[in-house]
Amino acid sequence: MANFRAKARAVELLGKGQIADLPTAISELWKNGYDAYAKNLECKLYLDSYKDNKKPIFVLSDDGFGMSEKDILDKWFVLGTDSKARNEKIQPVFDLNRRTPMGEKGIGRLSVSYLGSQMLMISKKKGEKANALLMDWRVLDNYDFFLEDLNIPMFSFESQNDFKNKITSANLEFELNLDEKKWKEQQNYRNIILQDWKSFEIPKFIDEEIIEKFCKSEYHGTFFIIFTPHEQLLELSEKDRVSLKKDNSFNYLRASLSGLHNDLKNKSKDFTTSFLIYDASGKYNIIDDFFTSEEMQNADHWLNGEFDENGFFSGEIKVFNIREKYTFKPNRPPGKTPYGPFSIQWGSLEGELKSSTLNQEQYGIINGKLEAFGGLYIYRDDFRVLPYGRTEHDFLEFEKRRSAHAGTYFFSHRRFIGYIDLTREKNPNLVDKAGREGFIQNKAFREFKDDLIEFFIDIAKRYMRSGKDDKFDTYRENQLGEINAKYQKQADAAKKKNSKTKKAFLENLKDNSSKVDALEKEIEEIEGKLSNEVNQLEINYNNYNRILENLDSKKNELRAIKIQKPKGIKITTRQEQEYLDYQNKYYAADSKVQNCQSIIDKTRERINVENLKLEYNEKYRSHIKYLDKQFSGFKDISKDSFNRIEKQLGEEKKVQVESFIKQSESYKLLDSDEKNQISTKIIALENIIEEHKKDIENSFEGFTKHISNLQIDVDDDFLRGWYQEQNEKLEEKVEDYEELAQLGMAIEIIDHQFNVMYSQMQDSVNEIEAYSKKNKGIEYSFNQLKNAFQHLEGNYKLLKPLYKTSRRTREVILGSQIEKYIDDFFENEFKKYKIDFDVNDAFREYEFFSYDSIIKPTFLNIINNANYWLIPSSERKIRIDLINDEIRIMNSGERIDETQIEDIFNLFYTRKRDGRGIGLYLAKKNLNAIGYDIKATNEKDYNKLKGACFVISKIKKN
Repeated sequence: MANFRAKARAVELLGKGQIADLPTAISELWKNGYDAYAKNLECKLYLDSYKDNKKPIFVLSDDGFGMSEKDILDKWFVLGTDSKARNEKIQPVFDLNRRTPMGEKGIGRLSVSYLGSQMLMISKKKGEKANALLMDWRVLDNYDFFLEDLNIPMFSFESQNDFKNKITSANLEFELNLDEKKWKEQQNYRNIILQDWKSFEIPKFIDEEIIEKFCKSEYHGTFFIIFTPHEQLLELSEKDRVSLKKDNSFNYLRASLSGLHNDLKNKSKDFTTSFLIYDASGKYNIIDDFFTSEEMQNADHWLNGEFDENGFFSGEIKVFNIREKYTFKPNRPPGKTPYGPFSIQWGSLEGELKSSTLNQEQYGIINGKLEAFGGLYIYRDDFRVLPYGRTEHDFLEFEKRRSAHAGTYFFSHRRFIGYIDLTREKNPNLVDKAGREGFIQNKAFREFKDDLIEFFIDIAKRYMRSGKDDKFDTYRENQLGEINAKYQKQADAAKKKNSKTKKAFLENLKDNSSKVDALEKEIEEIEGKLSNEVNQLEINYNNYNRILENLDSKKNELRAIKIQKPKGIKITTRQEQEYLDYQNKYYAADSKVQNCQSIIDKTRERINVENLKLEYNEKYRSHIKYLDKQFSGFKDISKDSFNRIEKQLGEEKKVQVESFIKQSESYKLLDSDEKNQISTKIIALENIIEEHKKDIENSFEGFTKHISNLQIDVDDDFLRGWYQEQNEKLEEKVEDYEELAQLGMAIEIIDHQFNVMYSQMQDSVNEIEAYSKKNKGIEYSFNQLKNAFQHLEGNYKLLKPLYKTSRRTREVILGSQIEKYIDDFFENEFKKYKIDFDVNDAFREYEFFSYDSIIKPTFLNIINNANYWLIPSSERKIRIDLINDEIRIMNSGERIDETQIEDIFNLFYTRKRDGRGIGLYLAKKNLNAIGYDIKATNEKDYNKLKGACFVISKIKKN
């Protein structure tokens, strides 16, 4: 009798070969954990900088009910188990409600082969021994192996020592699969695998953080520990926390794993998912917060309803501020659909803030999430079906229609927050493809897709379309003009106020600059008179008192002309320099006041008690008069302001009443109206009233809160922030960026570290909240929080020299100070990329007489640039030498092409993928301003490290 035999490659084909991508593999394994009633589904990527780890290790785990030795042998090793497919019910455990099983084919467990090759699986049921097995999925690539030829070591353990002893034996046992005779045609491949197993070891942190758990009787769950992770996971390990957010591969993974459970429908769930990366600084979660149901419902447009078994939709739709019932019948034969009944709910956000009913803060939050997660998702039994919802998987072809005629086909797949809600029970004909990359293209799916496309086209044409060619106005078009006009009115008002503020500032700057010069001379004269008077053998109190009165008067005059640049306004470089000059003059005058005060403090020791009392009483009376005068002025300004506001409120009330009358015009009662018509009009009127109330709340809530909470020390300039962000994007001018961008670039570099520290603090606080004080792990989390705060504090100190206020005076800056500053600034980056940074003694002793805010950012920008180009190099070195009065900044990275050696200092010229091309331009510009120049060179005498070389030298005077 003939029998089928299976080659080992069959497992590879059913596992890795059937999985579309890494997120799908993780999702499949998390589903198995969900089916095992896990409360925590986790992925952890341990980088080589974490504790004693030497290379990246990936761990996927769940705390479900785990597997016994019998379960592993009879279920995990048996392909195509049918317990879930036959709907065999698993009894709920851990006080959880019954869950609908997610798996059905019995091969989802093989998804683990996609995560990486070298694997240790550990699983344990509560109250039983832990079970472990070793596997390397690469052995399945042996063409000659049959399944029965594989030797997969498996063992049980009860203690950490027991595990250590048995894992060594298991390693030797697995190497039997790599017998040279069994790999005749694949010797090189076999040698690569063997080398990995010869160097195989379990890091100490795995023993402390994972193995120790499995030695506790009460513990339960399953861990897959991958020692040679998938290349996409290795890519994540090569980037720091901030750079990750710009990485396409990372964003793809994050978007795919976020929203795994339908939180848009169910606010509460009995499990959590996380993807943690561990490095030398601690841990951080890369799965961001997903959309909330409130964000979906508060979007500009919203729909909620159900398709019945015949494909007829009934529900409710909201277009901006108008809400009504909506029904739809697809053009299909009568009778039940093959796809079955389902519900759908979505929100859609306008593409521009000016067209949205949301305020800037609300719009910004939702729009940011749309960029990461926007799409129409499909959930089955509240678990996400991949790849639906991914930006690139527009299965309803929204973008195709929109590109043909955006005015007619309003919807964009990327602007959706929403879901289609299916169940296995009601939609059995919507079947997964073998590779879990969507549904099979059967009759049910084709009709499901066609009816949904028709559904969205109907909504777009009936409610959303716009353009001059339309024969009828839509709800969206009717409201859009009013919304845009309202936004423009606010923008114009803010712009006008901004212009007025800027004009007043510049006028004050011009007037007060000359005044402060005069005041400085007058105060200097007072200082001279005061010194002469107090140097007399006997002080004439009347003369002394007149000098004090004169000094107080000048102090008040100086205080009256003190100006601060309002937040948010933009001024030119020349005006910025004028403001800086004014500040220098003001502080010079103020320092002379302080000199006078020092003389006065010493003089009081020589004045008798009676005269001191007179001085006290005179100052007291003088200040009372000053306060009375000042607050009378404040009161007059307040009256004028509130009179103006009262007038504006009256005008706005008139506008709102007229708007309400106009909107309700269509629903006026007629004498001929019957009962059902009156009821319909009442409902319509209620909708108009409700939306009108919301509109008023949105328009005036911020204003009334501001008035209610008005404080004397509130700076009104902060209230214009929403406009400034938009205005700056539209009106950037080159004249503003020279010093500001220098500061911004340096801040952006240090922002990496700030974000890292904040992330650590947040994770630690969350962990402290989650665990009791008695938990052993709390000590590590608390120390992590403490260290993060200390680093944050240190970074703040590093940032201080970069602020423009440090340009008040020149000072001596040593090369050794710059060396330490660079070391501190790039400490983590130097360690991460193993960069050797050094300077020679001559540079350490070199003196710059300049401003902190020019010299240090210049060096930071050059070193930061070098760090980037050093990444591909095997030997990474940066050196700063002073030779023959020239500062040479060299690195061992990529050389600068001779054709580009001058272009790199041009504005916006860049070779970096995400570069802006202003760093070296600003470095040169700012060095020129203080009498230095910078050039790049490939001359052998200069370029000792054979990479890029920059030379800074003093500009020679003719």
